[in-house]
Amino acid sequence: MENSFTISTDKSKLDIEVVHDYLCNRSYWGKGRTIETIRKSIDNSLCFGMYDKAANFVGFARVVTDYAVFAYLMDLFVLEPYRNRGLGKMLVDHIVNNDLFNDILLCWRLDTLDAHELYRKYGFQEPAHPERIMERR
Repeated sequence: MENSFTISTDKSKLDIEVVHDYLCNRSYWGKGRTIETIRKSIDNSLCFGMYDKAANFVGFARVVTDYAVFAYLMDLFVLEPYRNRGLGKMLVDHIVNNDLFNDILLCWRLDTLDAHELYRKYGFQEPAHPERIMERR
């Protein structure tokens, strides 16, 4: 199956309208984002698009990083018709093991409501010191 799908960081291949539709209408975390916000977030992130053999867009994720000590995995999704094929796992594995990071990162972060078990398989865990983490929303 892996040979049937490719992952690219070429932003020109992304279907931004589909990304916007998914995040705004089908995700719990992206509600209310404008297409302009989506474009800006893509412009300022390392993005990963997943495609089938016919070059159809099937999934997306982005990483906000300094390429040295920190990376924040965000907006990961696989479109509904392509789910239950292990593509989410393939995408996460590709990202966290990508040569662009060369094992120099000290900390990966992500937020999830319902995919804890998926991400645990790739070394993610609850914060060691949640009392040190603050956020502003």
